[in-house]
Amino acid sequence: MDDNQAVTSFLTEEHKQIRRALDVLRIMIDRVAGGIPTDPHDVNALLIFLHYFGDVLHQTKEESILFAALKSSKEFGAHAQLKNLIGEHHEDRGLIEKAQFMLFTDKQDEFIASGRKVILLISQHAHEEEVSLVPLADSILTQQKADEVRAKLQEADARFGLRQRDLLMGMLQHLEEKYIQKAA
Repeated sequence: MDDNQAVTSFLTEEHKQIRRALDVLRIMIDRVAGGIPTDPHDVNALLIFLHYFGDVLHQTKEESILFAALKSSKEFGAHAQLKNLIGEHHEDRGLIEKAQFMLFTDKQDEFIASGRKVILLISQHAHEEEVSLVPLADSILTQQKADEVRAKLQEADARFGLRQRDLLMGMLQHLEEKYIQKAA
């Protein structure tokens, strides 16, 4: 694996963790839709995971580090593609907030619809990045720029905090054990 692929595999590995959370959210929403009691605090915890891990950590790194590096590349000409991805990041944020709000109201149908939109948008977005953005980044980042991006990604992780990341991953693990095992 060359350094460019190491940079993008770092971010696609985070997509795997986000997909794990989406799998749990899907089960939770299906339970709610089926009238099966589901602890709203567990659902909120999962939405908090998506907010902090998916947005505050992952999407912020993409926007401020990887996208910025791509924009500065001589070979990159499709700024519209990045604008679209950034727009989807904003849409993700809004949908997660709406799902959290709807969770604690009596509007169960709106919560279910919001939650399903979160799952769909984030899943499609991660796929889009993996099939278009990752190969683009792998092909146009110079060795020097890839080294710079990798160092900045590591700095961003350090600022976010290993302890906070471990807490979020532990919470996800707990929710997977609680809900995926119940669904099996």
